[in-house]
Amino acid sequence: MRFPILFLILATVLTIGGCSHGRSPSSKFVPLPVDQETIAAREAVEKMMTSEDLKLSRPREYYIGPGDVLGITLVGRPDILGAGRDGTERLMITVTENPIITLPLIGAITVHGKTSIQLEEQLKIAYAQFISNPVPVVVIEKYYYNQVTVLGSVRSPGAYPLNFGDTVVDSIFKAGGLTFGRETGGLPPARFLKVYREKVNNRERNEMTPDEYLAKIKEGEKILPREEIIIPIEEFILNGDLQYNLPLHPNDIVFVPAAGTVIVHGRIRNPGVVFLGPSVRTLLQVVTERGRLRYSGGSVVEVVRSYPDGRQESFFHNVRRIQLRKDEDFYLQDGDQVFVYTIPGRDFLEFLGNIFRASANTGLNATYAPI
Repeated sequence: MRFPILFLILATVLTIGGCSHGRSPSSKFVPLPVDQETIAAREAVEKMMTSEDLKLSRPREYYIGPGDVLGITLVGRPDILGAGRDGTERLMITVTENPIITLPLIGAITVHGKTSIQLEEQLKIAYAQFISNPVPVVVIEKYYYNQVTVLGSVRSPGAYPLNFGDTVVDSIFKAGGLTFGRETGGLPPARFLKVYREKVNNRERNEMTPDEYLAKIKEGEKILPREEIIIPIEEFILNGDLQYNLPLHPNDIVFVPAAGTVIVHGRIRNPGVVFLGPSVRTLLQVVTERGRLRYSGGSVVEVVRSYPDGRQESFFHNVRRIQLRKDEDFYLQDGDQVFVYTIPGRDFLEFLGNIFRASANTGLNATYAPI
């Protein structure tokens, strides 16, 4: 009886071992149950990714390279990428000199030379083998080789790293804010700030012939490698009109020109230099800043403007008509000179008036002696 029992036990063990050895593990990832909320979230993200607002805020011509930091999300399935454990939904990856990154399930993926949109399409195809309707989202959190340069009337001009979603306001904050003179130092800003943007990015430039590149950046007789976007500071910064808060692109230059100075000559109470700024920009404001016109000064003043080529131009405006709002005020520029001329005959009357006032003040001072 001992040998048949041992034989049966041995046969049973071999049978179980053979069955377990013959079962092949599934090559497919077993998905978790997908509820309606997850499906709705995926549809909402897909709709958001194709919206016009997001298209503006995602510089799609940027090509991923070494040093960039990518944030990768798989909507509805953060567990696949290992994200979500520390409270974040994105898997953060720093791209190295190696053009390949490794992701869970799909393995090696080439990222060098691709835009975020192209990488999303590749990830969507790769993860479709494991889950239904995957919605990958790739965000370039930091651009290593691309920066934003802020120049002009800001506290700390210089080059700053471009982060995803940065706008004109973000760049000004990084540079310490605008200078308005006095306690902030520097010259106040002019009426407009300018954003200079490359017409051809690095990838397009490498694919173009010299003639094609020259045709792309040439306008008439001038070669302009960058386009100029002009933003009014008063409407944007002072009045808070956020339609001017444009998303920045890699290698943009934000230039805040200084308003400069104006010199006032002639029959005005305090002739001299006026620093232009957000609150002092027009002819009437400058005249008021220097103490208004004297009695002998004429209402019609001359503004002389000099241009870089040496040419000069004169503008004549009636200050008193501007005060009465019968004429429009005149915006001044850096380097303008304002001349207030004398009205014949009034200078003598003003001289007599000054003598009378001086005599009155002398008599008052002689009789008033406080203890």
